Amino acid sequence: MFLTVPNDFSNWKKFANIELNDEFDGIRINLPRRFKIDLSDVLKGLRDDESDYEDNEDNIRGGEENHTSSNRNEFVINNINQIWNESPVNFLDKEFITNLNSLNDKLSRVAEFWSKLYLLVERIEKRELALSADHQRFAIFLENLIKTDSDVFSMDNLIENKSKRIDDETQNMNIINSILSQVCKYFVGSRKLKEEEILVINNEILESWKSFQDYLIGLHFLIERFFNYKTDSEKEIQNLLQRIIKNNEKIKQLKMKSDIRGSEIDKHINILITSMDQLSMLISRIILVKTTFVNEFKLFQKVKYLISEVFQNWFDERGKFQETKNDNIQRLLNDLKDLPLGT
Repeated sequence: MFLTVPNDFSNWKKFANIELNDEFDGIRINLPRRFKIDLSDVLKGLRDDESDYEDNEDNIRGGEENHTSSNRNEFVINNINQIWNESPVNFLDKEFITNLNSLNDKLSRVAEFWSKLYLLVERIEKRELALSADHQRFAIFLENLIKTDSDVFSMDNLIENKSKRIDDETQNMNIINSILSQVCKYFVGSRKLKEEEILVINNEILESWKSFQDYLIGLHFLIERFFNYKTDSEKEIQNLLQRIIKNNEKIKQLKMKSDIRGSEIDKHINILITSMDQLSMLISRIILVKTTFVNEFKLFQKVKYLISEVFQNWFDERGKFQETKNDNIQRLLNDLKDLPLGT
């Protein structure tokens, strides 16, 4: 059923819609006895190959021993009508479709929650990028302050210093501005660091979030395809069963007549046998589809480990950049300790 999702998800969806006839071409299974309609009575004495439709097994599975030959076909038809409900692992368990419907509902909720988490991750990163833009603006305003504050914090601006010597107050102002320049560099560097982090997050981390979402979508498409085939096959089963029952009764009526026309009864026998073959092929395909779905769902279970990778990688990258930020702010704190306080 092609659950595995490659990088090019659009091509996977096209591939996943391959015809079931092609997908299971050449695969044959032994049809369980509980799905075999007994035609031995109606074909007895009419065809040389009637034995092909007799079942001489002594051991009857799944409770069939409680059914006589007269009502066995009713039991078989009931089994055929219940084929989709049967568990591929234990045919006595009839909750398969109920469980799958419940699974599909839960899948929709998981996909919804994950989609919201993904949007929040994007929003968190964008907000932090917007905050880093404020860091850039802060650095610009602080730089402008440095250029103009010496025009205020100096007595030379009001009274001419004839000695031209730089007093302690002027030196302290120069030290303050020099260290404030380091603050500017810190905020500019913080902006660049966040841009680098966002680049990594967008190119690697968010892609992992999308990849997990693609797997959820992949399972959704698989279940959708499964139910579409179930609907179509159930209609086909009913059509074939009605045709088989109708021709079975017609042959019985013809056998009761004294003047049987060979061509007429052969026509109904051919329709009956052809319908039986088509029904057997359809039942076999349904069994294959269900078994394949279970195998694909088993493969899907490994997808949960992608959650681990997503969160590990996300916080690992954030941690790496946070370490750099911490180193930068520690250096800045050391510089800020040298600011003169005028005490």
